[in-house]
Formats: sequence, structure tokens, C-alpha cells
Amino acid sequence: MEAPDAPGAKQAAEKALEHRSRSSDDSWSLGVLRPLTPFAPGTHLYAVTFALWESTGDRFVRHDVHTLEVWATDATSARRLAQQEIQQVEAYLPSWRIRRVARATGPKARRSSEFDGE
Repeated sequence: MEAPDAPGAKQAAEKALEHRSRSSDDSWSLGVLRPLTPFAPGTHLYAVTFALWESTGDRFVRHDVHTLEVWATDATSARRLAQQEIQQVEAYLPSWRIRRVARATGPKARRSSEFDGE
């Protein structure tokens, strides 16, 4: 499905889900919505930091092990997308945990006003 923005995509997906829920095919699910392009209205670049906690005698020490950048409409979506995408990283270990989700700044991160007409 295609939609001009994130709310439109969600609405189209909910309509499709409602239609499919009335059918006998119960193996279909909506899944995670993701922008197909970073230029989709309402999307922002997020930096998601993964950490590993190591036991050292009487305490645990946190080590940041990887930062992944994802395009998403909000921090919750960025967290879900990063959790899926990190599993494709060759060095990934299931013990890695998300420590931080932050909207990125700098030259790669665009301001919403540049594209959203604000």
C-alpha cells in the first residue's frame, strides 16, 4: 500500500487489517510500518544506541557496543525498527539491549520544517 504520509499509511493499513479480519485468513498481521524513504513527511533520523552489560566481580559495567541510525516517525517506531535491524548486524549478540533512542542532529538529520511545510 502507499500513502502520502504516516497518518495516511496507518489509516490505510488499519482499513486493510479490518478487511482481512473479516476473512478466514487469520495468519495475516499488520507488522511494523516503516517509511520507504527518508523524505516521507513526518519522518526523522533517530540514533539508537545498543549496550552490553558485563559482570565484573561485584557489579555490572555497561559498554556501548553499537549505534544504529533509522528513519522513523517517532522514537517508539525507531526502537522497534532498530530492534529488528540490529539482528542483521554480523557481530550482534542477543544480550545487547537498547540504552538510548534519540532524534539525530547534524547534517544527515533534516529538520521537519524543511519538508513538512512548517
